[in-house]
Amino acid sequence: MRTNRPPIEREIDARGLPLEGKLPSGLRGTLYRNGPNPRAGVADHHWFLGPGMIHAISLGEEQCAYRNRWVLPRDERGLGKANTHAIFHAGSIMALEEAHAPVALVPETLARTGATYAPGPFTAHPKHDPLTGELVFFGYAADGAGSRMIRCGALNRSGHRVWETRFSAPFCSMVHDVAVTSRHIALPILPLARQATSGNDASFAFAWHPELGGHLAVLARGACGDAVRWYEAPTVYAFHIVNAWEDRDRLYLDLFVYDAPPLFPGPQERIPFCQNARPCRWSVAHDGHGPVRVEPLHDMVGESGRIDDRIAGSRYSQIYCTSRRHPGAPGFQAVARLDLMHGAIDQFDFGSQAFVSEPVFVPRQHHAGPDDGWLLSLVWRPDFAQSRLVIFDAGHVADGPVASVTLPQRVPDGFHGSFVSDVFLDLERAL
Repeated sequence: MRTNRPPIEREIDARGLPLEGKLPSGLRGTLYRNGPNPRAGVADHHWFLGPGMIHAISLGEEQCAYRNRWVLPRDERGLGKANTHAIFHAGSIMALEEAHAPVALVPETLARTGATYAPGPFTAHPKHDPLTGELVFFGYAADGAGSRMIRCGALNRSGHRVWETRFSAPFCSMVHDVAVTSRHIALPILPLARQATSGNDASFAFAWHPELGGHLAVLARGACGDAVRWYEAPTVYAFHIVNAWEDRDRLYLDLFVYDAPPLFPGPQERIPFCQNARPCRWSVAHDGHGPVRVEPLHDMVGESGRIDDRIAGSRYSQIYCTSRRHPGAPGFQAVARLDLMHGAIDQFDFGSQAFVSEPVFVPRQHHAGPDDGWLLSLVWRPDFAQSRLVIFDAGHVADGPVASVTLPQRVPDGFHGSFVSDVFLDLERAL
């Protein structure tokens, strides 16, 4: 995807943002959202390649505020992008992208802390274990560009490594996400594979090679890489895994699956854009025999599935995601909730020209039940001079936003983020 999105050069702080509707009582904290910001002076730009910029939208008792900061100074952007995700761990906001180590930022100011975590390739989608507080990570091409080596590990609550191991994959695959349960990790090794490339367009170092087939690696947490189990997987591609869990007999993971990956060249060097991803469930037997079993979850077209992170790694019932409602339109236009128990979808469509970002679930309160909370997403469309933060009641998405905050500028189309409540941040600081 090439785009002429206007770049943001200025770092600004703004308070007293315009608010429509009523900010929900108790929704106090900051949404940290990361994405690749287009480079100034470059009109034709691939979506994945801009340097990272964090956009922090704070929701307070009396006013809403906005702050944006480059993750890396200009003279360090050749060393990494840090442009894909922002999570909170070990007292810092981690800016993440899969080819480099995390960049640690101060939550209040977005200044760099200087802390280092697990040097080397580190996924943009590590998974928090809500029971132990560990952060489970992996990195592909761990021995350098094009290598087949994958490293897996975990950081404790303080950010120290408590486990790390390595194993070799059949080929160098672009492995964007990981499935994590209380006992295992699972990595889809799918045929978006490293190829020889010239020039500086790093995203095209990978191309679709279906002849390589699909594989799923399953490894017990804390185990040596020699114990990895391999399963035959479908020849498809998935950027994002929603959640995983297991019972006595099988391990299950839910993911949004493409027949072939968009935005990357295929066998004829063509680069498709409007491929559609649909949610499905994969499962494998613990005894290590048989291929991956595939079960469709719904016929909707969607991406960027999120859950209530308090139940990550456990059986669950709701996926919150973006939805494509207008065939042929770029991006995603709707915020959606997929009810897995009833096979029903509840969604709100912002129109064919809208660009809607991943919805982030925030529980109404610490002990709230499943689906009892709020969804936060960023939205832009041509009749909006600036981007807006929209807030939904997670149980009633089709009713539309209960509140909308107008940001002081248009935020470029980006990827992922996290909400950190004021109460949670205070507790972490107390510990």
